[in-house]
Amino acid sequence: MPAITAHARVPKQGRSRQSFERIIEGTIDLLRERSYDQITLAEICERSGVSTGSLYGRVAGKDELLRAVQVLFLERMAGQFNTEAERIAREAHGLAQVVPAVVASLGNILKENASVLRSFMLRSASDEAIEAAGKKSFVENHGKFIALLKACAKEIRHPQPDRAIDTSMLLIYATQARFLGLDSVGGQGEASKWNELLQDLSDMMLAFLLFTPPKR
Repeated sequence: MPAITAHARVPKQGRSRQSFERIIEGTIDLLRERSYDQITLAEICERSGVSTGSLYGRVAGKDELLRAVQVLFLERMAGQFNTEAERIAREAHGLAQVVPAVVASLGNILKENASVLRSFMLRSASDEAIEAAGKKSFVENHGKFIALLKACAKEIRHPQPDRAIDTSMLLIYATQARFLGLDSVGGQGEASKWNELLQDLSDMMLAFLLFTPPKR
């Protein structure tokens, strides 16, 4: 866990290292159940099977622990984006296939990780380290999907294809994030409407990329 060392004192000995890994995993498990503000360090230690003293030997407190957890969690998400981008590159051909594949993959990755991401996003308003890591992850992961769309640039009719792609991706992400309640506690949309949302977003994105604005 080399990247985590910026926020925690990661032990080098095997047994202590395993204990710290259990702390990280236990925190992630609890974040899938409820927000970080509703979780105590005592609960994390109980879920992880480690002592409070062991936890404080690795992090200064709850805020530092969340930063360490975020590092590992975003690394895992980056792996998901890589896997999906590679799959889309293999299986989707042309803008009509790439757009819905990108919209669905982005949405489903967010949906799968929504409960944990929600705590990071809420904390980012008051924690610069959480905010910076989140923005970096956003740019890098979206860049993988944007590259797939740009590979179809010859099919795009919008006079400014790069701008159209960037704008579309921002709107797609914002809509999906809002539906999933990433900016608040609890989802905003009905679960039964999720697939309809993905379809509508795909149709709108494709229409925009194929749109030729009137001359002014």
